[in-house]
Amino acid sequence: MALAPAIVLTSVAAFEGFVEEFNAVVGGLRGLSFAQIVRIAHTNTPSLADFEKDLLKQLSNWSNPIWRRNWSVELFQRPSPGGSNWWTRDTIGWDEALKQVDAWMQVRHTLIHGLTRGYLPEVWPGPLKGGIPATYVLREYNQGRHSLSLHSAINCARTLRYGAEALAENAALTLKLKPARWRAVPSFPLDA
Repeated sequence: MALAPAIVLTSVAAFEGFVEEFNAVVGGLRGLSFAQIVRIAHTNTPSLADFEKDLLKQLSNWSNPIWRRNWSVELFQRPSPGGSNWWTRDTIGWDEALKQVDAWMQVRHTLIHGLTRGYLPEVWPGPLKGGIPATYVLREYNQGRHSLSLHSAINCARTLRYGAEALAENAALTLKLKPARWRAVPSFPLDA
């Protein structure tokens, strides 16, 4: 029962570490001082939107990335309340991924602060810092209850992993560097 919350918490922590490190490397490649790098690399639970904004600040010639239109990731589609229990698949684009990652940050906050257990249907609080509520990405049950399931936790991992890859690859191209190899990074397949 603790696997789904663990997947979300470790995925968000790994993403946060990646964003800080990536921002520091980009700052170093731009010739910034250590003090300047510390300012841009220090983040607190960044979302995909935050990461993208950080890169937009650092890479002035990256103001309107065209790749966003063609980016997509396949995820599990949550069952409707009272309907079938089967999880189908859905493909989302960049704008939807930004919304979902904001909701995953809310899931992370509620789990970390002990506001929910995360593995049973329960009432989740509204957004702690404003924005998209955690329930946006959770499985809905009756009476306002939602749950974090293994399927939805995999969605979190996939969205963060593929979103980070897209931003990193396109930043590398903007810097005229060879993109990093992502083959060793888990892909969290939907067919497991």
